[in-house]
Amino acid sequence: MKILIVSEYIAPLQAIASIRWTKIAKYLKISHSNIHITVLTNEKIFDGNNQRKDLMLEKDMCFFDEYWQLSKSNMLKKYEAIKKKNSSSVSAIQIEIQQCSSKGSLVQILKKEGLLGVRDIKEKILFSQAKQFLKDRQFDFDVVISTYGPAWPHLVAERIKKKHPSIFWIADFRDPYAKETDGPFSFWRHNLFVKRHCIAADVITRVTDDLYLNEPENAVVKMLPNGYDPQEALMPLAPPIFSLVFTGTLYGEQTDLGVVFQALKDLQCEKKINPKTVRLIYAGAQGAIAQNFSKKHDAECFIDNRGIVSREDAMHIQQNAAILIQLGWNNEHEKSFWTGKTYEYMMANKPILYIMTGNIPNSAPSQNIHHLGGVCYEQCRHKETYPLLKQYILDKYEEWKRTGNVSVQRDEEYVQQYSYANIAESVWKLICSQEKGRV
Repeated sequence: MKILIVSEYIAPLQAIASIRWTKIAKYLKISHSNIHITVLTNEKIFDGNNQRKDLMLEKDMCFFDEYWQLSKSNMLKKYEAIKKKNSSSVSAIQIEIQQCSSKGSLVQILKKEGLLGVRDIKEKILFSQAKQFLKDRQFDFDVVISTYGPAWPHLVAERIKKKHPSIFWIADFRDPYAKETDGPFSFWRHNLFVKRHCIAADVITRVTDDLYLNEPENAVVKMLPNGYDPQEALMPLAPPIFSLVFTGTLYGEQTDLGVVFQALKDLQCEKKINPKTVRLIYAGAQGAIAQNFSKKHDAECFIDNRGIVSREDAMHIQQNAAILIQLGWNNEHEKSFWTGKTYEYMMANKPILYIMTGNIPNSAPSQNIHHLGGVCYEQCRHKETYPLLKQYILDKYEEWKRTGNVSVQRDEEYVQQYSYANIAESVWKLICSQEKGRV
């Protein structure tokens, strides 16, 4: 069986999103040796700043039989230069939109460009490149898998499906295309994407059951979670200091790291913790935001900003942590459940604090965190959940002082379902059931 995976985020690019289909491909290949896997992605320039290599993921590239890259075209280079030069990130299409005087003329422009519902002009450029790249190649694939984001892989798969109707197409979504942060007009435009461009998909997969897609009527939609690679798991170590660790991206006030600093400051003022033995370690590109959170709560003595680190180094930091911090949000259009970071934390086998912003209470993490042996704070239920967060930190701190280590009681059977070996088998069953007409 020949499978084509179209994805921008894939090995060796260092990003949480790159893990998903790299690992699924790995375990498909391990379990089914008769599979031939080809990857189609865009060229990456690994400069150690904007784009970095994940050396752990790079080792998994041995499971790809072929690896096709779309080299950066002059048009794409020009677009990126213009975007970098201007303080705003308005695309050429968006500039045209702003110059329109009526909704009718706007719709005509979008239709003319073939981009009704498509987020960025970069998508059109990469889509055009991919069309040209595939034009003269022999195409004998049985399955095409495309994954968002960004959107160009779905545009490519849509075209492949039109030209080769017998191919089995899985349109995968790690995130919703239409987001609350888009604004009213952009949300309306982006909300059309899945219905318009994924209507021919045999199966649409999404990371959670409630991920908003606005999928076509009668579409076959399946849940396919992210997960972890058990072969990457490290033995948890006793924390040398009582460290609360977050490794990843901060999205300003949407991700509330400040409440953890507030709890630490309160415990310090109550003389229940010794600030010399406690640190909140942040590793990522938003160190200034983490610093501001600590300053806002007069808790700068706790911050340890490590900056950008490799995924391997991040996992070693987690290996020595007392508590791991996960950040998410729960609102009308976007709902966090377990994220790529959570699955990484599952491997670490450490206590987890899940911090949820947003105005919708009783989030999926709050209802399921007990499976991971942690606690969930919800911003919209501050009075109810803040004492739980604070007490959890104190309980683990006192355990660490007493024993030199921290313990976690979790549901191992629940955790095992998120192994990529099991997730890859779910993909295999989807493909095979389609062949038997039972999707």
